[in-house]
Amino acid sequence: MFSRRFVLFLICLSVEIVVKASCISEDLIRTLLATRKSCKPGYNENVAFHAYVARHTPFSGNDILKFDNVDTNIGNNYDPTTGKFTAPKAGLYQIVCTIQGLGTSAVTFQIQKNNDLFDRGYAGGRDWHAVTRVLLMQLKEGDKVFVQHRDPKRKETVAGGRHSYFSGRFLQ
Repeated sequence: MFSRRFVLFLICLSVEIVVKASCISEDLIRTLLATRKSCKPGYNENVAFHAYVARHTPFSGNDILKFDNVDTNIGNNYDPTTGKFTAPKAGLYQIVCTIQGLGTSAVTFQIQKNNDLFDRGYAGGRDWHAVTRVLLMQLKEGDKVFVQHRDPKRKETVAGGRHSYFSGRFLQ
């Protein structure tokens, strides 16, 4: 009788050990799969960019403003040739845009999320007037954010030389 109980105890003990080891293995596999993005070439957990308009730039129609001089581009998600930032992952981002009109030129602009209006800005037509928009945007992976001219009938000039810039960073 004692030996049967002992054998049964050993069987139950070994089954429990195997089950626990299996659970630990499954947890480890889940963790490794969740973090596999970090092993991809070019993947960077940090996301930040800062770019400015190098020269005074005509801005009219439905133009997208290209901030062509890039100071910071961690993760390489801002494209100065298109003027668009592409979110590499879902989350909360801070986007900042400062636009200054050249001399007495007013500038009307909007910040787009994909092809949808997210926010508007207006730098009034006084001497070198500028406006800054600081935004919190919930983005999905692949969403595009950019600055577009707002009034197709107006022809305006954006001041270059670090007076007008576009920046963003991943918060969480």
